[in-house]
Amino acid sequence: MDYQRYRYVNYLWDDTVASSLDPVGRLVYRSNILGSDQRITNTGGGNTSAKIIEQDPLTGEEVEVLWVKGSGGDLRTSKRENFSSLYQSRLVDLQSLYARESEKGPKTPAEDKMVGMYTHATFNLNSRPSSIDTPLHAFIPFKHVDHMHPNAAISVAASKHSEKLTKE
Repeated sequence: MDYQRYRYVNYLWDDTVASSLDPVGRLVYRSNILGSDQRITNTGGGNTSAKIIEQDPLTGEEVEVLWVKGSGGDLRTSKRENFSSLYQSRLVDLQSLYARESEKGPKTPAEDKMVGMYTHATFNLNSRPSSIDTPLHAFIPFKHVDHMHPNAAISVAASKHSEKLTKE
């Protein structure tokens, strides 16, 4: 990879460090790097996740687990205990539950009900409350998802002339 091509941010990933970590450790490492640069995300903003194969503590079977930065906290200082772990299959099951709701969408009782159901998908008794953005991470068909809140994008979106600025 040509690291010189990064013009506005610094490439901080170190393969030597990353290779010494387990999969959740690499997620924490990635999160800390992304959170350390205010050009990438604001303080406390953004979520990161990884879908990791783990051994189910009850059955001994291998299962896919979504590790996602939990509610609150800051990416740059997050540690393993700041991440929720949820059975991916149970999160997917929530889609059919949501589909049965008569009124769907933002700010509906169905949304609140789904957030309350996340705890039923908890893996290995992890008590960390999951992010409100958990469905984004669960339903995107990628193993690793980084959802950032860059100050520059927030400023443009919140400005009086956001549509014009976006087109420029």
